[in-house]
Amino acid sequence: MPLASSFMSSSRVAQLRAIAEEHGAKLIRYCGVSVVNVITGVGTLFVCLEIIEMQRVAANVTAWAVSTVPAYLLSRYWVWQQSGANSVRSEIAPFWILALIGLAFSTFCIWIAGFATENSFVLIGVNFCAYGVVWVAKYLVLDRMMWGVVAPGEIEVEVA
Repeated sequence: MPLASSFMSSSRVAQLRAIAEEHGAKLIRYCGVSVVNVITGVGTLFVCLEIIEMQRVAANVTAWAVSTVPAYLLSRYWVWQQSGANSVRSEIAPFWILALIGLAFSTFCIWIAGFATENSFVLIGVNFCAYGVVWVAKYLVLDRMMWGVVAPGEIEVEVA
């Protein structure tokens, strides 16, 4: 008897396999975009804090603005492999709303952390953790609400 079946029923194992097949490659691409986004955002945040010597909140907003555009483009075209025209209402606005939620949360966290320290590496760590909190929720929203692929047998309804 396989180890997996001793812990789970075969139907549960089949469900997990189906989820892995549906999301596996997409999750790997999403992680890749996240790596690019983190490098771009943290690099910009470091430059703003250490070289330009910006205030921590302004530096965080600048890093967000610089990293969000490539995050959108890579997510749309590479992770979810969308083509055709960009829709402001169904793609761009929701993506930027999610990005603004991440910005607000990370800015709040950096603002709070700034009372304890001005150490740029600590502030960058706080920024990284704050964005990590929203990372999973963002994937689910992007996958299910914006760019999810309609499963066979489902009806896709477009609202005008």
